[in-house]
This record gives sequence, C-alpha cells and structure tokens, in this order.
Amino acid sequence: MDPEKLKASQFVQRLTANPALKSFSLLQKENQILQFLGNNDRQLYPTLSSASFFPGKTWAQILDILSEALRNLIDRNLMVQLKALVAKLDFSFLAFLREQGTPVTGAGEEIASFEQAMLAKPAARKAFAGPFHAVLYGLTDRYVDEAYRRREYIHFELTKVQKLKMGKEEVKNMIKTSLLLKNCVHLLTVETSGRASQVVQPNFADKARQAVSKRLALLPEPLIASGVNANLSFLDDKSIETTSRFASIFAGRSENYVPVGKVDRGADTPDKSWFSIGRRNYKYYGFDGKMLDELYKTAGENGW
Repeated sequence: MDPEKLKASQFVQRLTANPALKSFSLLQKENQILQFLGNNDRQLYPTLSSASFFPGKTWAQILDILSEALRNLIDRNLMVQLKALVAKLDFSFLAFLREQGTPVTGAGEEIASFEQAMLAKPAARKAFAGPFHAVLYGLTDRYVDEAYRRREYIHFELTKVQKLKMGKEEVKNMIKTSLLLKNCVHLLTVETSGRASQVVQPNFADKARQAVSKRLALLPEPLIASGVNANLSFLDDKSIETTSRFASIFAGRSENYVPVGKVDRGADTPDKSWFSIGRRNYKYYGFDGKMLDELYKTAGENGW
C-alpha cells in the first residue's frame, strides 16, 4: 500500500476503535469521526502536517485523504452487513407485485450491488443511515405485527388503500426492502456540500423512479415506487403508498438510533418519545400524522 494511504488507514482505524464509539453503528461512527475532524482542524493540523504524517499538505488535502481512508474502512464492513441483511430477506413478496406472479431470483444480489454503487455518492450515503439502521436493528416488524393485531388505520391503509394482496410476513419484507431502496432517489442527485434533503419534489421522484427501474430490472415497478416515494411529503400527495409512508417514518426514527438498555422508571421509552416529537413536527418532515398517532399508541402500550 502507498505509504500515505497506509498512514491514513492506520490513523482512522485508531479513531474508529475509540471506546466512546463502541455502541454506534458503522455509518454513525463515520459521521462522528468526520465531525470530529471538521471541528478540530486547528488542533489536528500541526500534527497531521508534520513529517510523521502528511508533510506539505493543506488541511483540505489531509481531510480528503483521511475521509477516503475512513470510507474505505467503513465500506469493507458495511458491505458485509448489507449483504447479510439482504440475504435474510424473503423476496417471495415480489411474486405478488408482478403481473405474471412468477418468483424472482437474484433480486437480493441486484439490490446489494446497486447499493454498493450508490454508497459512493455522498448524498445517497447520508440518506442511507436511517433506512439501513431500521432494517439492521429490526425496528419495523413488531409494529407491522401490532398493526395487523389492532386492525386500525395502518392495517386499513395497507390492505384496503394500497390493496396489498399478500400476507403479513410478505408486507414486512416489502417494507424492509423499501427502506433499503429509499436512498435510490439520489441516483440523479447533483452533489452539494450541504445535507441531503429528506423530502424531494414529485417530478424529481418520478424521474428517479424511471432511472432506477432501468438499473434494477429484476424489481417490479410497485416496489421501486415504494422506495422512491418514501422521499415524498404525504402532505403534498395523499396517494403515496402506505409502505412508503411507513418506511419514511422509520427511516427518520432510525437515523440516530442507538440500542439502549433499561429505561429509567418514569421516563418515556425511546420509540414513544420519538413518535411523540414526530407527531408535533409531522408537517415539517411530510409524515403521515395518523400513522404516527397509531405508532405512538402502540409504543406506549407495549413499552417500546
């Protein structure tokens, strides 16, 4: 390995091994380290520009070198996690979405390969954290179970409005796949230095859906639409799929999710607390307010 790249790799490896980051996911570690580097340039530059590290380099050049080394390190482990998650998904639900109703093989591999390419785009990478964590930590299945038990708003929207002619387990896998595809809307995003927006305009989403359909030939149109439309505001378009609305909420819930132990007596549980805040700010994020109401009640009743 090039000596410069080796030094960068060793430096970021030490940063990721910080015990303070132990409970964070890979993408959260990456974000925390990038923030640390960006906020401590004056303190770090004298050391990192010395002969022991990157002599003669500007801080911007050093930051680029370290950022690339960090992404490479994270990606090696992230792709292992992603492929393992995709391998656990049951894609039998695809047959319910295809006109022919025939089984689909190779869908998981196609999704993993597509996401690997998407993660090279900064906007898509930033937008992937929430959806990925929702699937990684299995945050959606129990709420789907409860929706089918309660048979209230969410169940009605899934079965009567979106008219999903499939069982509960198939719905669970469709939602998780929609989450993993949510960042595909950034296939057409022009990169900027700012934060990726959580909501896109319908015209842009439609163009993204068409472009993604060409890249993911094995996936039926309704599934791609479910992933892409998770980036739309329900306030602007009441026809957005229920699976999209569900995925949108849980992507938001999971962006900064960190597994916690026992909740202090009298304190709100993490999910209940987040859904409570989401109910107050649903218009800003374009969430479905009624869906949040039901999720809030579910979290409260189950101690989630």
